Amino acid sequence: MNHWLRTIVQGNMFYLIAFGLLTPIFAIFLIEKIPNANLLTVGIAEAIFLMTLSIIRPFTRLSSQSDSKGFRTQYLLWFGSAFIVLSPFLYLLSRDMLDIYVIQMLYGIGVAFSEPAWSRLINQTCVLPTEKFNEPFYTAGTLIAAGLAAIGGFIAEEQGIPALLFYVGATLFCAAIIMILIYSRVGIRRTKNIW
Repeated sequence: MNHWLRTIVQGNMFYLIAFGLLTPIFAIFLIEKIPNANLLTVGIAEAIFLMTLSIIRPFTRLSSQSDSKGFRTQYLLWFGSAFIVLSPFLYLLSRDMLDIYVIQMLYGIGVAFSEPAWSRLINQTCVLPTEKFNEPFYTAGTLIAAGLAAIGGFIAEEQGIPALLFYVGATLFCAAIIMILIYSRVGIRRTKNIW
């Protein structure tokens, strides 16, 4: 595994850390903070995120595949990262489930916009066959996210859900900066041979 790939993996761990902290708390946050929120509206909010991601993902992937130099994918990463980073802070400002639905849509757009840059970086820096790399990476990432879910519960219990959302937003901001900097170095093809 070369230097750039290790850095990318470390940057991606920030995303796992952030969402590992937030995942088990999200439903409780909505039910406690948002008027008329219940298990049905929480399920609808998650469905909106997944549907948005599923609808937009094919278009962003097609756009990235036809982007030979990587500039269009870089712009998608910028906008996607902004939407992802803003999501936890927007949750704090939300007043009703309509706000949550819009935030979930923005979050889905952000993830769909950011994914092609991640795939492009992996393809350009991975020295191992993809199938040999993915399994241990995702296994370790899942275990880290599981441990951090417990930490997220502890932070929410001790300091409150707003504090947890602030930590998540700050972590996502760090991850976004790392990914944007790495992409500007590795993902843009300025000459025929970038190495």
